[in-house]
This record gives sequence, C-alpha cells and structure tokens, in this order.
Amino acid sequence: MDPTALLSFPDAPSDVVAPHVADIDAAIALVARGLATRVRLVALDRPEAAAAVGLAHAQEAGVRFRLDRGPDGIAITVGPLG
Repeated sequence: MDPTALLSFPDAPSDVVAPHVADIDAAIALVARGLATRVRLVALDRPEAAAAVGLAHAQEAGVRFRLDRGPDGIAITVGPLG
C-alpha cells in the first residue's frame, strides 16, 4: 500500500473567490508534488473569478492550467507541462 501524503493548506480569507482559489491551489499542489497526474475541477460556483489567480499560482508551480468552457459549464484542469 502506498503511503498517504497529508497536505496542509492555509485557511483562505473569507471572500467569495478565496474558496475557489484554495481548491485550485490544492489541485496544483497535488500535481506539483507528483501525487496526481491531472486534476479536473468542476461545479465551481465562480471559476472565472478565481482563474486569474489560479493561473498565476500554476505558472509559479510549473504546472499547466486550462479553463474549459462546455455545455455543462466551466471546468478547470491542472496538469503537468509537456
């Protein structure tokens, strides 16, 4: 059995976008640490509002960030570069 990695994340401030940025940051951390190949976030309430901050964090971590618009809404995908 593989060991379980616990990731601690700071408490997000109490604004509307912060919870979504925290979700994106968690996805980035999973990919950057090699614990996930790709993470797709769906059903976020306001993905467009958090996308700019999420993109900056993904670039800083060296992982790919993509915003997908589809008939079911908007999804954010975080994955490895290349």
